[in-house]
Amino acid sequence: MPKQDGILIGTHYEYPFGGMAARPEWLPQGEDDWRRDLAMIKDTGFDSIRIRIGLDSSLDEVGRLLDLCQEQELGVLFGFATFYVHNRFIEEYPDAKVVDRQGVAYPVHENDFRWQRACINHPEYRRQRDKLLADCATRFASHPAVFDWDVHNEPSIGPGDHSCYSPHTVAKYREDLAARFSSVSLLNSRWGTAFKDFGEVEPPTEVEKSPESFWRDWREFIARNLNEFLLDGIRIIKENAPGVRASFNYTNPYGIQNSGQDWWILPELDYASSSHYWGSGPRTGAEAGSRIALLKALAPGSQTWLTECQGGPFREDILWRGINIEAEVNQVFSYASHAHYFYRWDPLMSGPEPWINHMVDADNYDTERRLATKRVVADLRRYEDLIAAGDTVQPRIGIYLTREMIWAANARNAPISETVVGLYALLMDLGYEVTFVPHAFSADCNLKLVAIPFTLGISEPEKQALHGYVERGGRVIAELPMTSLEECQKVGSSLGLTCREWVRPIYFIAGWSVNDPDGRFGGFAFHDQVLLDSYSGRPFAAYRDSGEPALIGSGPDGRILVPTFPLGRSYFSSLHRGLRRLIQRWLPDTLDPDITVQGVPEEYRSLVEARLVESSRGNLLFVINRSGYDWEIDVQPRGYQSEKIRLPTHGAAHRLVRKRNC
Repeated sequence: MPKQDGILIGTHYEYPFGGMAARPEWLPQGEDDWRRDLAMIKDTGFDSIRIRIGLDSSLDEVGRLLDLCQEQELGVLFGFATFYVHNRFIEEYPDAKVVDRQGVAYPVHENDFRWQRACINHPEYRRQRDKLLADCATRFASHPAVFDWDVHNEPSIGPGDHSCYSPHTVAKYREDLAARFSSVSLLNSRWGTAFKDFGEVEPPTEVEKSPESFWRDWREFIARNLNEFLLDGIRIIKENAPGVRASFNYTNPYGIQNSGQDWWILPELDYASSSHYWGSGPRTGAEAGSRIALLKALAPGSQTWLTECQGGPFREDILWRGINIEAEVNQVFSYASHAHYFYRWDPLMSGPEPWINHMVDADNYDTERRLATKRVVADLRRYEDLIAAGDTVQPRIGIYLTREMIWAANARNAPISETVVGLYALLMDLGYEVTFVPHAFSADCNLKLVAIPFTLGISEPEKQALHGYVERGGRVIAELPMTSLEECQKVGSSLGLTCREWVRPIYFIAGWSVNDPDGRFGGFAFHDQVLLDSYSGRPFAAYRDSGEPALIGSGPDGRILVPTFPLGRSYFSSLHRGLRRLIQRWLPDTLDPDITVQGVPEEYRSLVEARLVESSRGNLLFVINRSGYDWEIDVQPRGYQSEKIRLPTHGAAHRLVRKRNC
């Protein structure tokens, strides 16, 4: 069995596949095939599998599979996929369908496989889900192969346009309102409605920007309701299996309003878990890395697990082959993560299936994906005790990202994800370890620099705390909201700007050239531009065509940097070296990078990632190459001896490094 205090490297074994096991292409082929699969899973170097049980799964077959895992000395992360109810359930309970704000009910037909396939407030769905969790916990918690629990995979409130307006969810919202308001007249007074009683309340369907709106209250209920559903699942497991660890697996942190996923309850879980689908390209380091860093920041002290990671051909740009596996698996563990589960092993127990995204083929184990994985896993096993005991270096730079900022951005359909990932990429490519500040900001924050991706979501007390932080010597990058001229003016006025015009070209990507303080070309600004009548501070860059300021250093000693274009989103779109140079000039010489990489041309710097895991058992340097070239590089972690490394194409390298003698 895997060590509880070590790292876990495993794969999904999708039998019994939860919720759709009745589909003929996923029917089991029998115990002999399970044995062959598990033996090859073990041969690949995996220590465990992750299973997902549905309402139509046979628990007798689950028990037999667990016995076989015990024989092979494979652990089992016991998971559930109750989101995937089978068509028989929908036929028997048609009122269980999820309904969006347009009135569309899901699934729309029997071949609509999107989930949630049933409203989580439907009484029979909830009864069956709760019973399945209790039965599994009672029966299997003491099984020696089972080491942890995962009550739900990739939860959301449902597909479509802002679900769920089903009669069952609306009835529950009415009960929630009645518990919070002493009379319907108080509710009507607050939101300007005219309901005769709570039983007549209909939730709004139009998005409103105000955090005090009826819309916001409804969507907050949707998020609370999903939280309650998930946490109740954990409660059921623990009531029937005291002492076990349980969590669930998130996807998107940036869509609370639509999907209901609320990453801010991560501290209540036993481990912080997320899916991990990013392909292997120029932005992968920041897209994937920022999600892991946010998981860690929201649940400090908890283990960080990536319990669903691409492992084979999928769709669009995430066609994961062996050539990518080395880079991306190493990135996961360069954050001192504790678990990585590939999605997914193609079981011999199933025939052809509609999503061909598995590690091996139906008729052959020796795919490039499996062979590459075997080599990568064996290489990482040499350092697993160090990784499990370690953590990344103490960051001096953070991104201030609160739940309220995400709500404010969602209400305006602002591209908050691109902004956050772009800022993370910019700072990471400059050589810094970057963390997140996900809760109320403190003026005593010990970070040297804080970037704010959506300033419109900041309260007056937060503004005062940030002002105190800058007065104490801290630096701030403050992005304008880029949602309307009025909202840019609102934020700009608090930053000493008088905004005259907001410009958004109509094109898939368009922008302006920017000059540096010496008048030379300094990079590109994309998507939006704000022109000013006046400003306080000193320009650090100007638009090449007009001379208008593009970057302004304001506040004490110019320590507040205000871009008049979306800095994070521009870097996300371009990864251009010019923007890195501009920001580097604004940073003080005393803020030296956490890791310096020499030998890679500036144009390729975003394709080379260097990270350090420190522990009492040693200090491990990861260097990851997503480019199509080999590099001879010098890597200098701050405070450590320099290392010369031959970095292979689409590969990774490790070095145990020592601190410099002072």
